[in-house]
Amino acid sequence: TTPLLRRDGQLVPVGWPEAMAYVREALGPLVQSAPQRVGVFGSGSLTNEKTYLLGKFARVALRTPHIDYNGRYCMASASAALNRTFGLDRGLGFPLDDLPRSDLIVLVGANIAETLPPVMQYLKAARDRGGAVYAIDPRVTPTVKVAGRHLAPRPGTDGVLALGLLHLMKQWGRIRPTAPAHGLSDVLWHADDYPPARVAHECGVPEAELIALARAYADARTPLILTGRGPEQHTHGTDTVQAWINLAFLTGHVGKQGGGFGTLTGQGNGQGGREHGQKNDQLPGARSLRDPRHRAQMAAHWGVP
Repeated sequence: TTPLLRRDGQLVPVGWPEAMAYVREALGPLVQSAPQRVGVFGSGSLTNEKTYLLGKFARVALRTPHIDYNGRYCMASASAALNRTFGLDRGLGFPLDDLPRSDLIVLVGANIAETLPPVMQYLKAARDRGGAVYAIDPRVTPTVKVAGRHLAPRPGTDGVLALGLLHLMKQWGRIRPTAPAHGLSDVLWHADDYPPARVAHECGVPEAELIALARAYADARTPLILTGRGPEQHTHGTDTVQAWINLAFLTGHVGKQGGGFGTLTGQGNGQGGREHGQKNDQLPGARSLRDPRHRAQMAAHWGVP
């Protein structure tokens, strides 16, 4: 409820003028002589407006390139997979009230009953309209109990499971890319190495359950894959999420209302934190720091080099 400053090893309450003076005196010399020695760390709990201001403050006022936010520990691998696959980081590219339009929702490593409770109403609405909900999670979570259908792969095998499903989609003639797909033959060639028997063995799931999920996905008109932290927080999290994106894209469901792929945020505004200026390789409006045109747009907007 009040600023705290450390004195003799103890945090002591002080007024705002004293706290602001301390920050100004600490930052002033650094900003003048070595701004790259200043780092800014934000949060997925900030609103879009605060996120934008924090990013501008770091880059324009402090003149430091070192800004990031706690989404780096959260869903950055999903962000990288989206950028690598679509050229755009848009975690959830549709409104939540599209979810009930799905006739199959596949939750991958997402325990939303405990982490995103408001989303549960949309899952229940999908079920009320006749849709099926699969929870893919090594644990029996509260979400699993609501979903009604559960596949429990060994931890770390999410990517193997995605490749196994893609293998069966190819075998059953369900490959219909949403748009022209660069590298299609390489991806399908890789999936050839993951037949049901191997996937069942590596994932520790009955082969019949794997095939039942694959059949449900193949027969659905608008299947939707939603990933959470489970597949993302792996040593190979980006590749794992990309395997699930490939499954949705190569079966032709991305862009359908109620279908396709989305990644659920780990915090209330994890997506806004990335799209509006806190992520270190992105500028506001989901612009890429690597794109000269995007850098020029923001430089002109802010009136800086």
